[in-house]
Amino acid sequence: MKTFLQILFVFSFISVASQVKLELTPEGFAPIEIPKPDKTHEKLIEASKAWAPFYNKEQNDVYDVTENSFTIDAMKDNAFFYRNLGEVFKHRIKYSLKVTFLENTIRITFIVKEIYTNKTLTKTTVGDFFAPDGRLKEDFEEVRPSLEETANKVIRSYSAFIQN
Repeated sequence: MKTFLQILFVFSFISVASQVKLELTPEGFAPIEIPKPDKTHEKLIEASKAWAPFYNKEQNDVYDVTENSFTIDAMKDNAFFYRNLGEVFKHRIKYSLKVTFLENTIRITFIVKEIYTNKTLTKTTVGDFFAPDGRLKEDFEEVRPSLEETANKVIRSYSAFIQN
């Protein structure tokens, strides 16, 4: 039975992972919708509260909980990087997942709230990586794929967790 559950988890993770694809824009990430599992909102919130410390061992907070929505704040080390003059700069972020239950789907918004160098808060925002015309600035070409990978991993993990 345990093996069956492990196989089921892997297949549901692969299924969810293929549906999720966040893309970084100067405004941040657009909300996405995932299929809502056949569970009550109460059970989904309970599962979400269990996922937060499971995935974000260091700092996490679930708040603004209503019967149809809630927000999770957490930190993510090595969330993105870029290279400048041969030196690699790795950054951690504080992010929010705003989760809203709709009729047949769950809307998730991934928001980068704060950007840190090591443990020091910077004044940098996602919009700072882009030129006024919306193009990614030359020095930050590696930011987009690395931050998108982080956001997509978070969403895939959350989606797979609540599906089971």
